[in-house]
Amino acid sequence: MLKKIYLLTNQIKSKTIYLVSLLSSAIIMANTTPAVAVQLKYSNLDNINKIEDLVVDDITYDVTFHYGSFFNLFGSPDSSSFKTPAFWDNPQGAKNLVNSIALLLNSQQIVPTQINNYPSALVPYRGVFTPNDSLFVISKVDNYITKWDNYKGESQDIFTLGHEQANYAILSIKKPFNAIPEANMLPSVIVAFLIFGGIVANRK
Repeated sequence: MLKKIYLLTNQIKSKTIYLVSLLSSAIIMANTTPAVAVQLKYSNLDNINKIEDLVVDDITYDVTFHYGSFFNLFGSPDSSSFKTPAFWDNPQGAKNLVNSIALLLNSQQIVPTQINNYPSALVPYRGVFTPNDSLFVISKVDNYITKWDNYKGESQDIFTLGHEQANYAILSIKKPFNAIPEANMLPSVIVAFLIFGGIVANRK
């Protein structure tokens, strides 16, 4: 009798451990997001026109580069239709982006010499109107852009007029990709595993 109770107890413990293991696996899988490596898109060997999955301040961006005036690309800061640049009123974020791009490009086996067919790219972060209503755009640019082999990691400010043509970086936030159902589906995942565990247990 004692032997049967002992065997039954062990069997229950084994099934419990098995189900807990399944449940733990479900929770781990539901909260796992695969890492994505940053990618450079080239138009030719020494010219890039896009950077994908660049992480700056814990946010993942796709970065494209467009040549044009600030007004044409973003609009006027005092307009309701203004397309706010990613690091507007955030000079530290703009600096971090510029330095991240500089480090990335400088780490390539063949270092690109151009961005979107130009030797520099600007990251706008502030606009100042003058008394005659001219807009001066303040952007971050890296001194390494023109001296690729002498990168020091220090970004600098550059001033352009709103209607002046320049090569601007335009960012879009990359939404995280979840290979596993999202968090609100976690209960369904757990129930499925428990049902599966119950079927296995009943077969024994």
